Amino acid sequence: MQWGRLSSPPPKKAKVTQSSGKVMLSCFWDCDGIIMTDYMEKGKTVTGEYYSGLLKRLRSELASRRRGKLRSGVLLLHDNTPAHRARQTVETAERCGFEILPHPPYSPDLAPSDFCLFPNLKKSIKGRRFEDIMDAITAVEAWFQAQSDTFYSQRHLKVKDRCEKCVTQLGDYVDK
Repeated sequence: MQWGRLSSPPPKKAKVTQSSGKVMLSCFWDCDGIIMTDYMEKGKTVTGEYYSGLLKRLRSELASRRRGKLRSGVLLLHDNTPAHRARQTVETAERCGFEILPHPPYSPDLAPSDFCLFPNLKKSIKGRRFEDIMDAITAVEAWFQAQSDTFYSQRHLKVKDRCEKCVTQLGDYVDK
């Protein structure tokens, strides 16, 4: 309610426009850049089965985009979500020849994408409005492509340094 005269017009109300929605991105990258992205359909959940499928796709992408990488060994660093720790996921990673690096609990600063990649991406698209999900995906892919040659290698070194600090501390690593 607002105070006003009987003859005054009613107050204007702001119209809320509906968001075009959210989409979940799974991103696999190394020091040379993005290897593979996957945008999950709305309403789906990442399960061990779904993530295992991503690992199989990652293996074929590595074979085509990063020749020789599979022979030299692939180290996979991801966080401790249930889908990443599921038996099916671990077995698929072993069959693909990936070595899963241990990720200490409660260490979000060691999740490479959350720590190094997504904050920069979020800054670049902050405040932009997209008509639909495909516009948002196009903007994200364009941002990935626009990064300099050294962008991914610098982020890769940051994650490596943080992991080494965590291992040498022999316990929980807390960055001050």
